[in-house]
Amino acid sequence: MDRKLLLFISGLLIVSLLSSVNADMTTLPQVQLPLAPPAQEEPYDDDDFFERANTTVYRICDGNPLPVGKMNNAFHDSLAGTYYTLIRMNISQEQYPQAEEVISFLSYTLTLAEKYQDYETEQNKFSPVNIGVTPYAVLVPWYNAAAGIWKKLSKEYPDAKMYGMPAEIGPKSWIIGEIP
Repeated sequence: MDRKLLLFISGLLIVSLLSSVNADMTTLPQVQLPLAPPAQEEPYDDDDFFERANTTVYRICDGNPLPVGKMNNAFHDSLAGTYYTLIRMNISQEQYPQAEEVISFLSYTLTLAEKYQDYETEQNKFSPVNIGVTPYAVLVPWYNAAAGIWKKLSKEYPDAKMYGMPAEIGPKSWIIGEIP
């Protein structure tokens, strides 16, 4: 009886360890829209895809933090246009894994820019109450997801350096009776 109990507890321990490892592997945020499935026949858009993707990656990976304010709006719109063009292209099966990593990186970056816009809008409101709909901590998983993909991609972009996280915005000072 004691041996069966010990085996049962050991089995539970193994299952819990495996499930915790599995949980760690599934913590990446979901990409906005995935890349179209690999093309089964020509014509392939591989050259055009990587030309546009590489230009975009080099443009955003300059080692500086992502833009903020009105520059973030322009950055977001430009990146969104490129992203939505790229995900519709016909990619060959040979190039698909690399293209999928690039799309994941761009998706995480695009989502980070969108979430930072929401955060920035909320933080720039003059209000005595911080409702905290979009706290800065919400941005971190998206940046970390992009950085994780960047570790794989950086070999393909030797002259590029991962962008930095935009700075946290401090609370606005608000004085009762003062009109902002």
